[in-house]
Amino acid sequence: MGTLDTGNYTIGMAELYFNATVGHAEVINGTVFQTTANNLGNIVTAGVTPEVTYVDHFRSKDGRKVKDKTVVNQKSVNVNFTFDEPNQANLSKFFLGTQSGDDIRVLENTLDEGAAQMMIKTDIGKDMIYRIPKCVIKPDGEYAMSDEDWHSIGMMLEVLEYQSGDNVGVDASGTVVSIQNASWLLSPYGFVDTTAL
Repeated sequence: MGTLDTGNYTIGMAELYFNATVGHAEVINGTVFQTTANNLGNIVTAGVTPEVTYVDHFRSKDGRKVKDKTVVNQKSVNVNFTFDEPNQANLSKFFLGTQSGDDIRVLENTLDEGAAQMMIKTDIGKDMIYRIPKCVIKPDGEYAMSDEDWHSIGMMLEVLEYQSGDNVGVDASGTVVSIQNASWLLSPYGFVDTTAL
């Protein structure tokens, strides 16, 4: 846990950036990735939830069961967030729709898979960046409307395991090839950069 340091207390909000390219090279350093086109809008709530399922093993000892082994058999990470900018791009993601001019054709699209960055910026506390090589963005909850508050929409980035062969490109001869990113193979669920932004 560490010693008490009030400099670690943090107040701030996340910014989320998403690009529909799995293993996007710029997610690592973020120099090009943090663009208006990749920004998911004004985030009003966000939270990261690691979900781990364990399998326990028990053996009999003197007429009672004792636990002698625990292993992880399922793991995932979800970034739940709510935004209050119901623009066309965000509504398309929420309704799993395709854009056709000013219209969104509801439930005509599959989930958007790609790479993401969650930047936590604050004047008080520690800045962090969660760099995610592979994830899917999907609706989570409702499009909440009120005549007394801003509309808000619940979404989720579900972090997926980055595996060899996830990136596919075309070489100079036009052949489809797998593009490996060694950094992501070492951190298949991404990594959290705790250095100052």
